[in-house]
Amino acid sequence: MKKLASLLGLLLVAGWAFAQNPVTFQVHMNIQQALGNFDPATDLVVVRGIFNDWSGTNPTLTDTGDMLYAGSFDVDASFIGTDVEYKFVIVSATQGDIWESVDNRTFNMAGGAQTLDPVYFNNQDSLGELVNIEVLFRVNMEVSQASGQFDPVADWIVIRGGHANLGNWGGAVQLTPEGGNPGHYFLNVQFDNVEVGTDLEYKYVILENQNETTPIWESVPNRRVTVESGLPDSDSDGYGDVLLSEAFFNNTTWDDIIAQAVTVHFFCDIWPIRVWFEEHPGETNHGLNSFEEVTFVGICGPWNNWPWDLVPPQYQMVNPSGTMYEGQATFSQFSARDQTYKFGANGHDNEAGFQLDHVVTIDDSSPDFSVTNTFGELGDWWTTTDVAPRLAPADFALGEAWPNPFNPATTLTFSNRQAGELRLSVVNLAGQEVALLSEGLHAAGQHRVSFNAAGLSSGLYLAVLEGQGQRVTQKLMLVK
Repeated sequence: MKKLASLLGLLLVAGWAFAQNPVTFQVHMNIQQALGNFDPATDLVVVRGIFNDWSGTNPTLTDTGDMLYAGSFDVDASFIGTDVEYKFVIVSATQGDIWESVDNRTFNMAGGAQTLDPVYFNNQDSLGELVNIEVLFRVNMEVSQASGQFDPVADWIVIRGGHANLGNWGGAVQLTPEGGNPGHYFLNVQFDNVEVGTDLEYKYVILENQNETTPIWESVPNRRVTVESGLPDSDSDGYGDVLLSEAFFNNTTWDDIIAQAVTVHFFCDIWPIRVWFEEHPGETNHGLNSFEEVTFVGICGPWNNWPWDLVPPQYQMVNPSGTMYEGQATFSQFSARDQTYKFGANGHDNEAGFQLDHVVTIDDSSPDFSVTNTFGELGDWWTTTDVAPRLAPADFALGEAWPNPFNPATTLTFSNRQAGELRLSVVNLAGQEVALLSEGLHAAGQHRVSFNAAGLSSGLYLAVLEGQGQRVTQKLMLVK
């Protein structure tokens, strides 16, 4: 038995010796213990971050004295020189996982052994004044119900937030329908010993078919309740009253939805991926080893539940030519006018960092709408230094109208590398101008404009783009 123990000890020492980049994390837990959020006898303190896929219990931190918990993790060398994101998590025996509600922490990966300065869990370094409060949460689900996103018979509307009474960002803390007021839901939640000045963060979540594993989260920033002292206690139960204004799910009101179904045609130019690999031969970038590896580009958003790595075929954009990929998604009547989305090469979440998303405002004057983006334009993962001329935007170009043929509206895109005076018009075959779509000084970049020909006769027309000493045209076919 002694030999076995000695052997295990040697193996642990040897394993530690082979750790190339051990990072030691430190966090004070005394305040969380005093608040009742952490029981050192039954609970664990762990670190989760990008280096361990934001999951698991490695590293588990141990008390080094005075409730200062510390532990190490051998971070992969691929993170050297980058800012690494992480958070501390309490794995509670009674309350489930309790994540910090602060923004993601970061450290710059230096390589070799590295010890981070100690911090307080949730950055809470004192108790301050503690109060008991009860919060009345209210949410309006009428628009979500009208759009088909929420079925009041089959689905639940729940609240998830950064407190045990809000499910610690999980679970099914269900709201109750207001009697005689269909589409409106409420929940009164009591909180004991919360510190004045802190925020209780939360979001409303739809559970499809009452299933906790298929949540539809709001795509708005975390909602917050700031804890105050001296609140009225109308029912004398020892809890100060917080009566929140009713919120629409996702903050989508009747004014924020589209009046008819619209098919959005997405265009994404992935030339930055190609140029990045030309500038970094043999390197890997966010799951890709070469430009040639790209077989499709996924289009994902909260409207299709962010299906990263498992993008359905209907959301896999195709590559008709060059570096431009095309795809589409149809948003039903009553869908939100503002839609969030992100592209992913081969369906991975590799365009830009967390919450660096595109947002499009859908024009519902026509059943078709187009939007064009450049891959990675909202982040720095695909930054290049020497864009090859063949891949750079054209000096002066008029893109293909979509749809074409059309009835009664179509969308045209045009671009200019330098700012200048431009004029985009539509003429008939006799050369007579029937519409002026855009005129004046235009900043460098891509531009988009709609052409509604409801008052014109069927037939062939020409879009004419003029400026900077150039003139280009495109045929437009109106079919009624």
